[in-house]
Amino acid sequence: WTSDPYNDYCYLFNYLSMRTWAEARADCTNQGGDLVSITDPFEQAFIQGVIQHSPTGISLWMGGHDSVTEGGWEWMDGSPFRYIRWAAGNPDDFYGEDCLSIYINGGYWNDDNCEYKRGYICKRRERACRWFTRGTWSPPELRCSGPDWYEFGDFCYKPFRDKKTWFYARETCRSLGADLVSIMSMTEQSWLESYLYMATSDVWTGMNDLTVSGFFTWSNEHMVTFTYWAPGTPKNHNGFSEDCVEMLHQTGHWNDVSCSELNTFICKMPKAHYPLPSVKPTVYGCPQGWDAYEYSCYWTEETARTWSDAKQFCKEQDGALVHIGDLYEQAHFTVVLSGKTGFWWIGLRAHGGQTGGVDYIWDNGQPLTYTHWDKEQPDTGDGSCVAMAADKIGGFWDDKQCSEKFYFFCEKSRPDITPPTKAPTLPPSVGCADGWTAMPHFRNCYKFFHNVDWSQRKSWGAANEDCMTRGANLVSIHNQEEEDFLSMYSKGSSKWIGLRNNPTDGGYTWSDGTPLSHTNWAPGEPNNHDGREDCVEMVTSANGSFSFWNDLNCDAHQDWICMIAKGKNPVLPPEPPSPVPAPECGSNPGWRKSNNVCYYYNDTDDVNFHEALGRCRDEKALLASIHDSDEQAYINSMVGTGKVASAWVGLIMAGIANGQYKWVDGSPVSYTHWGSGEPNNANGEEQCVQMNRHQGVWNDANCGRTAGYVCKKLPGDDHTHPPPTQPWEGNCPEGWMRFKNKCFLFKGKEGDIKANWSYARSWCRGQGGDLAVIDDPYENNFVSSYLRDLMLPTWIGLSDLLAENQYAWSDGVSPVLYTNWNEKEPNNAGGTVRMLQEHCVAMAHNHLVTGKWNDDACHKAHSFVCSRMKSSSIAPPPPTKSPCPDGYVSWYHNCYKLVEQPATWEAAQAACVQEGGNLASVDMSYDQAFLAGVVLNGKDTWIGLRREVENGSYTWTDGWPVFFTQWGPGEPSNINGEGCVAMHGGAAFHGTWNDTKCDLTKPYICKISSESPPPTPAPGNGMCFPLWVPYGRYCYLVVNTQQGFSWPDSRHYCLSIRGELASFHSRAEVEFVRNLNHTKYHNLWIGLTRDSNLGWAWTDETSLGFLNWAPGEPNSAFHPGSAVEENCVEMYLDGLWNDNSCLQRRGFVCR
Repeated sequence: WTSDPYNDYCYLFNYLSMRTWAEARADCTNQGGDLVSITDPFEQAFIQGVIQHSPTGISLWMGGHDSVTEGGWEWMDGSPFRYIRWAAGNPDDFYGEDCLSIYINGGYWNDDNCEYKRGYICKRRERACRWFTRGTWSPPELRCSGPDWYEFGDFCYKPFRDKKTWFYARETCRSLGADLVSIMSMTEQSWLESYLYMATSDVWTGMNDLTVSGFFTWSNEHMVTFTYWAPGTPKNHNGFSEDCVEMLHQTGHWNDVSCSELNTFICKMPKAHYPLPSVKPTVYGCPQGWDAYEYSCYWTEETARTWSDAKQFCKEQDGALVHIGDLYEQAHFTVVLSGKTGFWWIGLRAHGGQTGGVDYIWDNGQPLTYTHWDKEQPDTGDGSCVAMAADKIGGFWDDKQCSEKFYFFCEKSRPDITPPTKAPTLPPSVGCADGWTAMPHFRNCYKFFHNVDWSQRKSWGAANEDCMTRGANLVSIHNQEEEDFLSMYSKGSSKWIGLRNNPTDGGYTWSDGTPLSHTNWAPGEPNNHDGREDCVEMVTSANGSFSFWNDLNCDAHQDWICMIAKGKNPVLPPEPPSPVPAPECGSNPGWRKSNNVCYYYNDTDDVNFHEALGRCRDEKALLASIHDSDEQAYINSMVGTGKVASAWVGLIMAGIANGQYKWVDGSPVSYTHWGSGEPNNANGEEQCVQMNRHQGVWNDANCGRTAGYVCKKLPGDDHTHPPPTQPWEGNCPEGWMRFKNKCFLFKGKEGDIKANWSYARSWCRGQGGDLAVIDDPYENNFVSSYLRDLMLPTWIGLSDLLAENQYAWSDGVSPVLYTNWNEKEPNNAGGTVRMLQEHCVAMAHNHLVTGKWNDDACHKAHSFVCSRMKSSSIAPPPPTKSPCPDGYVSWYHNCYKLVEQPATWEAAQAACVQEGGNLASVDMSYDQAFLAGVVLNGKDTWIGLRREVENGSYTWTDGWPVFFTQWGPGEPSNINGEGCVAMHGGAAFHGTWNDTKCDLTKPYICKISSESPPPTPAPGNGMCFPLWVPYGRYCYLVVNTQQGFSWPDSRHYCLSIRGELASFHSRAEVEFVRNLNHTKYHNLWIGLTRDSNLGWAWTDETSLGFLNWAPGEPNSAFHPGSAVEENCVEMYLDGLWNDNSCLQRRGFVCR
């Protein structure tokens, strides 16, 4: 442990012990501490100074997390989140990053995936000097100065309704001997929230970081012991000086804003020796022992009773079980429940459920205007009476069995305080607009989109958007009568309703914000099938006599119902602009003209940004630029009536680093119409801009996505395609490999950096590139050929992180032109478990197959490939002497040359021999990829494989064993006269092999190698028994039946027939036996096992001089004395080895 001389804490820096966040915290707590919290710049400087000397690693775990509320960061040891030092672009919640780490290089903070394994820092207090904020109450003679001050604990509070800047608000408080409010605990926070009903706007607090940026303090110099930030804050938005902190009056959370904003405020001062007040105190009017808040008195009963008995008890006190009408009353009970445990009955109960839905009704007859449901609630399967949970901050509501016994609250009116007179509830307006319907006493009108043509049905989001464009919402349902009415108009159909699950909070809410007071789930619903059902449909019987709800994938296309308040006129959806003859715009009849500018909107084809730009150029135009609200409104009138959800416009990001935008036509960006929270450059890959159909707002999107598009030009303009650039000009940075117009950098060799997908992408961007973009099979083969030295698998830049099953490149610009998925991929094998879900793409590779793509979990540490375009600004590399003769291309220990002049196979071999080589042999998948991607030039080409007439087997001309083949469909056909092998150069079956007539003339590939083929084992003098296969001096027998055998049984069988489990001493032997495993039911047991010293040895006692372990093997999953210890070795189907339990059932090979 290391002490910081400037505070009372000790620190333990664990660089080499790699653990998940939870494991790291468990270790810290076991040592009397917790994961480190950093609460001021001095502590940051101390820790940063220590970790910069770390011997290894990228980052270390700290104790921060936002797993309770996304963006609501807090320290596990309870320290206030008063200081921040985020790295650029963080926190970004990239794919659910809820834990906090500190970069060793620079000391900046990063939100990180909690399941990654990192080093970590522990912290514990050296001397017992902890402070506490709860339970400190003033002696009776201390009080507040007057009735306009509210008292709580040791302090007095005075709210002000007039709005002032932060500085003027603080000056006002200080003139009264007070200061802007400081908040020291959750209890004080909740008490203040209960008085926010008086606030007309957000409320200033005394918190600020005016002295040191990112270091928050209270203006009254109180110690910061508690924080309650809103999700995503503090943020210092867009680099502006957001140095003062307000309390949001709708939620109570804190937010940093500019100090020049105008807000109401609360002053706070300690109690003092003031004379007794001459007027009644602020709190009065309730019987002895009852608590008071606003216009009600409350009794806290701590004798547990059933719901009915609790109701009767309250009735005997002339009251009722408590009714909670709004956020502020709920906040009051959050304070009351502070320090209590268990559940507490309230007056809410579910009614119905026998033949229809369930309605939640307050027992005192009050309307249900507010709900505070817990996660996965309400759920009448848990019971039909409602209780508040006291052991959770917030007092969330849960369904409970009414027969259970809990504590409870009673409520009755305060006799001497008259609640403010509420505006009378007016009778509903009479009638609905044309096309809308309702019962006369209903307060809403409904529009049914029933049995809509399949092509016009909508996803939940599109249905909600359609209702909003009409000034309405998707329907919310609040009682069984409404449900019955809707069912009669929805016979035999399924329709979207406005209910949707929030996956983060786990609760269902109505899209119009009304409380969830009625449910009608089908049995077993909601079940969130496959973790993808977040929206809700109402399913109605054929005669409309009953209905039920079902959760469904939001992308399903359904009918839908809109709802609007009576008396509110629905908005007619936008009509497309009337055609204006515009022959001067072009011959395409789709052109329209407005204000002497020509526009063309295509909503029939979904294309990516680059193709949209090309199509506009085909029309002698460019993608549209927008320069004022009138032009925005006109283009929106086209897009808002289109068939697609969005359309490309001509705005693009001018470089990832600065986040600035430019129009493709070169005009200035003088007007914007971004949607809420846009542009956000989600996942760092949204470089182009779309106009959304709903309200015409703009959204940045990945340029490879598809959408409609809007073209624009002035009459007579001629925006022809730019002249093609000279292909493949420019150079690559040092260390990068060139191929056509790109540069590639490979990372992840033994001992080199390996990283998760996100960090790999950041690393590549730091080198001026991005994770590799692969546009065609030639690039894929080139990249694949250089994977042989990398730890497998290998990340590339493809992912579906932004939209499920919609893959896009991480550079945000490149369209997806090519894929090379492995068999049965992509499959998202992780399912519904977030940490295991597979959203990022890696290339698989081994000596048999390389370059196939697989979706994988993004948090895994893999090797990776970066790519970037060549650049003429990079100086040419200094000339280097090639190890190959002129005309040859170097690859590892080999030199290759493509000879374009056609020749017969025999003549081609003779020509290669004359140059010191042979027709090319292919030893493994990596050199196959190099030949197919780099050497081939579109034509079938001879390689050095030929069938021997004597025995019908294929051999390489340079003497190498046939370890690898890449036959095309139906090959080798072994037709008479066909015995020489060519590699396909065309697009169809590119790179595959075909046996053909040797006297045909073709181009050919020569190979000169510095590697010698392995010696062919001597055949020996003896013979083999039937079923045994000879190789060199030995005979081999593979037994691989469906039932399989344990390793001891396998060895016993081999010994019983005078053999032994096979040992291996060369790759040639491995490949020979691998090709004998014809049934492939199982992997094969071999003769490698642990000896008496727990080392590895062959059972035939031959020397262990050759190893062929699979990556990560042997993996030390070895537990001495356990029945499943991994003492035996199996050979995979690809020839690689794995240690496993000897009791597993496998095939085997005898020698």
